[in-house]
Amino acid sequence: MTEAPYISLADYAASFTERSEEAAPAYVHPTGPPVHLTEGSALAERLEEVLDTVVALQRADWMQDGLYLGPRAMGHVYRDLLECARTLGVAVPPAVVSGCSMSAQGTFGTNDRAFLLLSSFFVRGADEAERRFVLGRLCGHIHARQATWNTLYALLVDHNGIRRVGRRYLGPTLEVVLAPMSLGARLALSRWHRAAVITADRAGLLTCGDLDGARRALLRLALGVRPDVDPADYLDTLRGVRSNDSPARWTELLASQPWMHKRMQALELFARSETWAELGGTPHPAPISRERLDQRTEALLRIR
Repeated sequence: MTEAPYISLADYAASFTERSEEAAPAYVHPTGPPVHLTEGSALAERLEEVLDTVVALQRADWMQDGLYLGPRAMGHVYRDLLECARTLGVAVPPAVVSGCSMSAQGTFGTNDRAFLLLSSFFVRGADEAERRFVLGRLCGHIHARQATWNTLYALLVDHNGIRRVGRRYLGPTLEVVLAPMSLGARLALSRWHRAAVITADRAGLLTCGDLDGARRALLRLALGVRPDVDPADYLDTLRGVRSNDSPARWTELLASQPWMHKRMQALELFARSETWAELGGTPHPAPISRERLDQRTEALLRIR
């Protein structure tokens, strides 16, 4: 009898451990959701309802030219998804594969009803470590309960046309909900989202367990192809050309994620940390403390 190619439901269920819904995973970079954007307003009562509706419409739109992952639909990728969900201890989320761009990949929905969008262009050329890094980082948004705010941010910036789809079907209703969100809200969400990207990258490293594979995946996400360049050389090149005195640095204030060289450096810091070792990673000969990890990561995220 040959070994079953997929994880059994019993095996998956047995891998769960009890944990508080309020407890943040240990790998989360500390940053609270910008609750002041909705606190004490009618928007709080409608936010998840509107997000669920818009995301359902957008998912249906993506499914016109996509497919759901499953044992008989890109089974090797589905198995990677099962392993990533098992590693993080989350329920296996639905995942749609579409011919979207690599930068459009994301976690959409709400904290209790989320799904993943994957790019067929990324999946096709990725090795196992690269796939598990991307799948793991998207599952990390669910594990860290970031899906609701992540989707709200996607609506504000019209990520992959999600706001246009919502406007097409919901009309003025969507704009009534989003209108109170000023530039200040966009700034606050942008900063939160940059920190959430760092958290997701850490989840991706935990699920793939391979720093080199994670860095290769980040390079593919940045450049669209697997470049013939060592990640260390890539970082050295960026360090040589960037300038803290350039006005262009202020564009990061409204950027959806930290610049790629910052993400790669933040990931390397995490792989050297005591937190990484405590979560099962290979200990570094000179590990840095959690406090030092937070300080150095925050310094990377700072606009200066």
